[in-house]
Amino acid sequence: MNLEHLRTFARAAELGSFTKAAISLGLAQPTISRIIGELEVEWDGALFYRTGRGVELSELGHEALARAQSVLREVDQISEDLRAFNRLPSGHVSIGLPPSLIPYIIPNLLNQIRSERPGIRLRIYEGFSEQIEHWLAEGVVEVGIYSKYKENVLDSRSLMFDSRLVLAGNSADWDLPEEIDFAELSNVPLVLPALTNGLRVAVDAAAKRLKISLTIVAEADSILAQKEMTLHCGCYMVKAPHTILSEKQDRVFASATIRNPYINRYVVLVTGQKKPLSRAAREIATRATSILRGYSGSL
Repeated sequence: MNLEHLRTFARAAELGSFTKAAISLGLAQPTISRIIGELEVEWDGALFYRTGRGVELSELGHEALARAQSVLREVDQISEDLRAFNRLPSGHVSIGLPPSLIPYIIPNLLNQIRSERPGIRLRIYEGFSEQIEHWLAEGVVEVGIYSKYKENVLDSRSLMFDSRLVLAGNSADWDLPEEIDFAELSNVPLVLPALTNGLRVAVDAAAKRLKISLTIVAEADSILAQKEMTLHCGCYMVKAPHTILSEKQDRVFASATIRNPYINRYVVLVTGQKKPLSRAAREIATRATSILRGYSGSL
């Protein structure tokens, strides 16, 4: 086994065809078959099952592919690091993040790189958590910052900070305590994100567990739309505290922490796996991590 054998196996698995892998790698199809056969002998089992449309991975093949891809990513990363060793980080770096975090991250980040790493250019993608996860998976962005609502799915290295969700409303009409039971949300008109949004999923799951019905008068993924309806239509939002922080300073919105149950929002920073990270991308990830962790406990 060598690296080229691993690349050949991984390409055949990704394309589901020895013939397509041969064309992609510029090899003869019998060469692909020979390499796969040698790996099957070395690893003592079949890696593929033949089908009418090509090949499919066996159980051993799935395990081998995950490990081979991990090794190949590491090798590619080493090559990228060594090629860039004597150069300052430079080039475009794409970063995806939700609109609510842009004011806290982007100005600070841009000022830093303009002063200290002028060769780096930011490409900023604004979207919600589901979009950012998709962009990372597809290689559209190299660095993604987004929200999660389940602590047990998080890698501690990616966790930046967490906060408890609040019920927010127009401060002019506010008469609620500092904390409010989740069950009380059934008594107020709510503006919530659409069903696929992670926050909405968490809120709906809590309501289902408590067997209560929420009064949802409108759905909007736009933060601006949610705030306008809350200010002018007598509605309430369920938000993370930092998303209404600037307005709270001006006493536009008031809020109460939701309890019984508390719903935690975790902000994570994740880097893409489609290709090795450039030094510039790692520089941006490191600086964004430092900026975000500076907010720990204050948002």
